[in-house]
Amino acid sequence: MVRILFVDDEPSHAQIVLGLLRTVLDARTQVVSTVGEAVEALQKERFDLLITDLFLPMGPAPANSLGPRARRFVEQHQHLGGLVLLDELDRLGPGTPVLIHTASTDRAVLDACGPLVRGRIFKPAGAEDLLRASMEALDLPVPGL
Repeated sequence: MVRILFVDDEPSHAQIVLGLLRTVLDARTQVVSTVGEAVEALQKERFDLLITDLFLPMGPAPANSLGPRARRFVEQHQHLGGLVLLDELDRLGPGTPVLIHTASTDRAVLDACGPLVRGRIFKPAGAEDLLRASMEALDLPVPGL
C-alpha cells in the first residue's frame, strides 16, 4: 500500500486528488496543515510520497532552527515553511520523495528545493494533473488520463 502525506494550509485542495489516489493506487493518505504537524507525522511513520506547498505556516517550530534552504530566505521563512520542511526531511534521513504543489513562480525559491523534489506542479492544479505528477514522482506507470 502506498502512503502519502499531503501538507497544505488549505487542505480542500487535496480532497479530490487524494480521493483519486486512494482509488487508483489504494493509497493511504494523511493531510496536515503546518510544518510542525508534517515533521511529527514523518517521525512516526514512513511515507512513500510527500506532497507539499511551499507557502506553509510553521506551527510548532521543528528543532527551533532553520536549515540551509530556509536560511537562504530567512526574511521570508514564516511564509516559506515548505523550505523548512525540506530541511527537516534532510535531517530525518533520505528516502521520501517530494512533489511540490505551489503557486510560487520564484525561480530562486524553486531552485532552492533541491534533489529531494521529484516534481513541481503549480496551483491550482486539476485533479488529473496532480494525480499524474504524483504517479510520476512515485515512479509508477501513468495510465492515459
